[in-house]
Amino acid sequence: MTDAASTGGAILVICAAGLARFVPALGAISAIRAFHRDARIVLLTDAATSAFAATAPYADDIWIDDTIETESIGPLLALRRRLQAENFARVYDLDATPHTQRLFWLMYGWYALPFKRAQIFWSGTIPGTALSHADPQRGAMHLFDRWTAQLKIAGIGAVLRPDLSWVARQVQSFTVPFRMTEAFVLMAPAPGPGQPWPADRYGELASLLMGEGQIPVIVGPDVPRDLVTTVLEFCPEAIDLTGRATVSESVFLAWAATAALGPDNGIMHLAAAAGCPTVVLYNGASDPTLVGQRGSRVRILRRPTLVEIPPAEVLAALGLLRK
Repeated sequence: MTDAASTGGAILVICAAGLARFVPALGAISAIRAFHRDARIVLLTDAATSAFAATAPYADDIWIDDTIETESIGPLLALRRRLQAENFARVYDLDATPHTQRLFWLMYGWYALPFKRAQIFWSGTIPGTALSHADPQRGAMHLFDRWTAQLKIAGIGAVLRPDLSWVARQVQSFTVPFRMTEAFVLMAPAPGPGQPWPADRYGELASLLMGEGQIPVIVGPDVPRDLVTTVLEFCPEAIDLTGRATVSESVFLAWAATAALGPDNGIMHLAAAAGCPTVVLYNGASDPTLVGQRGSRVRILRRPTLVEIPPAEVLAALGLLRK
């Protein structure tokens, strides 16, 4: 097995843990693209992220991993055949999950045995591979720091924060039922890890925002319909764009919005990366020191359970960020 740094062979980047991990990983994926500027790069991602990933300027091909939550042998064998047929010169595993460990065994079979791994150029946490990131402190690192250290071992430096400027070239037209010059706040209530913030809290906050002249605009995939209904009952003036605005269009909204709020989900990572003043709600099921949004315009509110966070506290945090 040869190293792609010298051969220019095809490169596999694994980032299949959803939008909440794909958006933070954009800086790392960009660095991989710059390092392997002449190589063919294949990005393996999940179905929900694939359409947005295909618009990014970093991968030549997007493959969908449909085996993440299945034990069915058919899809696993089909993915195995596809991965092995490509004979990737390097693999960058940005997820480092039990699932990607399974992919490692699927790809390499006999060569995945510990005494055979030294010639496998797998950047990740698999022990004994040529590019293994074996730092015992990895689990205590924030995602950005983790990827920076991992890619440094692979010879890649300068992992930058996610850049979404390329999205401006992807959206040709975008129509919303309000003027984007008006003051509005994005509400991205798709549940993150753990118990969600109660629907009536979103409704109460929407009413408070409207009282301040800020239109609440509800966005994001996988938002429970009853939650949207509750918000509209509290605040009929709120705008419902759930399931209507694409991920790229959500970036445009974040660029224009006064602020954004929601739990630890993909749209909140997107809003923070877009530079939107962002208030993110965290509970005990998710640790912002490891996966939290970063930036001077980000405010994290954390309690053991989200029900302990009152709407007035969120409103105050939004106000402070807008100043």
